Amino acid sequence: MPYVQSNSSAIFTHENFLPKELLQPQMYHEVMESITGDAEAHNAFQKLAPDAQEALIQFCMGNRGLKITYDPFFQKLFNPEFHPDRLARLISTVLNQPVTIRRILPREGIRLSDNASLMIMDVLVELSDGSLVNVEIQRHGYYFPLERSFCYGADLLVRQYAHLRDELGKDFSYKRMRPVCVIVLMENSPSEFHAYPDIFLHRSHFGFDSGLALNNLLNFIYIPLDIFCQMPHNDIGELEAWLYFLGSDNPLHIQRIIEKYPFFKEYYQEIINFRYQPKELITMFSEALAIMDKNTINLMIDDMKMQVQELNEIIMEKDSALAEKDNALAEKDNTLAEKDNIIAEMAAQIARLEAEKK
Repeated sequence: MPYVQSNSSAIFTHENFLPKELLQPQMYHEVMESITGDAEAHNAFQKLAPDAQEALIQFCMGNRGLKITYDPFFQKLFNPEFHPDRLARLISTVLNQPVTIRRILPREGIRLSDNASLMIMDVLVELSDGSLVNVEIQRHGYYFPLERSFCYGADLLVRQYAHLRDELGKDFSYKRMRPVCVIVLMENSPSEFHAYPDIFLHRSHFGFDSGLALNNLLNFIYIPLDIFCQMPHNDIGELEAWLYFLGSDNPLHIQRIIEKYPFFKEYYQEIINFRYQPKELITMFSEALAIMDKNTINLMIDDMKMQVQELNEIIMEKDSALAEKDNALAEKDNTLAEKDNIIAEMAAQIARLEAEKK
């Protein structure tokens, strides 16, 4: 049966070649047999849009890649509870220092957004030195990124403070407080970051204009993956390899990564193995598409809320300006009325004087 390519899903790359190390191709009829051989998988497959069906088949045939950052696939591959070594290596590379994850902490305290579907990963870990690192990978970067991160970071510091006070009692000292670092990777970054199209790594710096040296407990790192992927990278270090791994499904990028850093081949191979698990693949694929749709709706709602807020602010400014004009006109009217009264009094006095003169 001939296969006609149509428009592909956003979950898959548009290229038609993958690194030879990852090629385990199947014929079209083999893919369809594995799908139709499972009634539940076939039923779920038929509910997909035609372009999504085509993209899934092309992935199983070995002609296309898979976007790793889509939630179900990412959690399967990168779940910190099952693969803490992968998360530790990523954090070590971003911080540019070796780290060891002591434990994964529960997400407690305040939640600044119910819009969790915009998040790919949100994990809080404690390092061997007691420092806390919050790692977020966001589908769409949130509005007011630093304000939000400051609130999260402050919440983590308060949690740490309360825990140490309970644990140490009267022996507590602020010297025992350890730094908190908030790392935010954004697949689609907000407009503030696009003002710096040649920078993909933003690290915060704390200091005083006097040069006073005091310990900073709250640090932020922002990485806009979309800007990174648009930039040319002639030579890639391990940080660039990780960012390509997280932000790109381009086969040329995949080839460069596994050639220079072979340990990534294992990660990509786990994704490739989904070709031979059609039921699980279709289920996860359907979930990814549903999340994408929800993300889009949530982002549209946020955008519309922002637009409404901006319009309200414009209207309030115009109302204020009109009110000022009205006040100015009223003052002019009062001034004119006073002048009219003065003129009338003067005319009356003139009339009285004229009368007396006669």
